[in-house]
Amino acid sequence: MFAASCTRALRCRGKLRQTSAMCVLAAVSWAAFYVFLTRKIFVEDKDVSRAASSGLPVLTLGRLAADRNHEETIPGNGGCEEQTKIVFISVHMAKGDVVTNILQRFGDLRNLTFVLPKEEGDENTGWPQCFQTNHMLPSRTGSYDILCNHAVYNPRIMNLVMPKAPYVTILRRPESQFPALFHRYHLAQRMGILASDPLKEFLLQPGEYIHRFSSLASERALLQNPQAYDLGLDPENFEDEDAMQDLIRDMETNFHLVMIAEYMDESLVLLKRQMCWTLDDIVYFEPGFQVKTDVPYHPTTDILHAQLRKWNNVDVILYQHFSKVLWKRIHELGPVFQEEVAEFRRKNAAVRGYCLRERDGRRRRHRDDGEPAGDGRAPPVDSQLCEKIDTPVSEYSNLLRSRPDHYLRNEL
Repeated sequence: MFAASCTRALRCRGKLRQTSAMCVLAAVSWAAFYVFLTRKIFVEDKDVSRAASSGLPVLTLGRLAADRNHEETIPGNGGCEEQTKIVFISVHMAKGDVVTNILQRFGDLRNLTFVLPKEEGDENTGWPQCFQTNHMLPSRTGSYDILCNHAVYNPRIMNLVMPKAPYVTILRRPESQFPALFHRYHLAQRMGILASDPLKEFLLQPGEYIHRFSSLASERALLQNPQAYDLGLDPENFEDEDAMQDLIRDMETNFHLVMIAEYMDESLVLLKRQMCWTLDDIVYFEPGFQVKTDVPYHPTTDILHAQLRKWNNVDVILYQHFSKVLWKRIHELGPVFQEEVAEFRRKNAAVRGYCLRERDGRRRRHRDDGEPAGDGRAPPVDSQLCEKIDTPVSEYSNLLRSRPDHYLRNEL
């Protein structure tokens, strides 16, 4: 039986009907939210602050409320303290593995405790099922710092596991994400599509093919609106406008940052500011194992392009909405932010140039990749950093779980 994801619709009717107590709770919550919004209308954005014990800023209706204890700023100016707790919802084929690798390196360096898959060698923490505590490897202390492996967003349980941790996710343009996913997971072969253009064949009659996987959770979760699914929207609600808007409101309220894969550098610098990290903490390049799997494959006609967008209607709406949120925020930060992005790109160029030369031959002299050597401000680069960047998520997870003082493997 297909295991549906975590429903995000805040309604008390039909198949989604909740108990009367839950309805009352929802009504009270929305009433409180309305009062909060009404009050915000009369407050200048620059003066808004949140006196929360976590000291973390909150994204509300696409805006990040300023917090005097944790401003978007550069570490070291006296008003910024490094944050070490984070929940990253990694949607499939949206370059989430790049962000996950950054978080794995960050936590590894600081000896932090991760929410890891229960099974060794797995990169999914319960996915495609709704995230539950029995999907994770128990820690010795019962506390956790970072969740970044694939997991279906389930705030009720995730908040219990990691209270007060900021939530971050990433979206990718569906016109690129869905074809890449279709190729990466060999969906054509698994559906028995033998046409020369299998994606075209699928998009011409998706309902016919998806019926074959109506009872298989993993394939069904990948075949339509896979980004919305990872973010907790039940496939039964893909055509429900109210459910879509509920999902957007939930993300605006509960996610501190929604990154955009096409603007990875800008997104990562925002993450760095959000978490009060340094540019050295977020250096990356596209690792070798991803280059081999993320083969671009795009519809070749306007009709197929329109069909892809229609089939992934929720993912399109999410992407368009949060792209606007991202760029509004970037524009508000002004030229200083763009200067920081340029500095970050110089660091990345130095790391990538060194690591590619390491990968292709330690002493190669010719400059195939044309990467600059940097201007002296790049982070320390060595073969160990390159090796960590080039480590797939599942392998890195195995390395993290092998640390003897963190997890209770013998009690599984």
